[in-house]
Order: sequence, then C-alpha cells, then structure tokens
Amino acid sequence: MADRKHDQVLLCSDPRGSEYKNKAHHKRGTSFVVPDEVGVEMELSVDRLLDGDED
Repeated sequence: MADRKHDQVLLCSDPRGSEYKNKAHHKRGTSFVVPDEVGVEMELSVDRLLDGDED
C-alpha cells in the first residue's frame, strides 16, 4: 500500500486467513525486493510507487 501521507510503502506478506503475518514499512529513498510468493524477482523503488511513473 502506498501511504503518501506518511511518505512510505507498507508491504504485507504471508497471508493467514484474513490477516498478514508480515508487515514491512519502507521509507522514501529506499527500495525493496518483492516477496518470493509473488513468483517474480523484482526490486521496487519506494519513490516510484509513491510518485508514479515519470517515463
């Protein structure tokens, strides 16, 4: 979830029923790797997720 109010991205993973076991906050200026369960190897920029694609 892109949280523009707090300038961060919340990444939830490992769903268990109606909740997620893992929640990680990522601040602007950083990047993170998509969890393995997504099925692709990809690193995402928090800035791009917050600001959108500028290309």
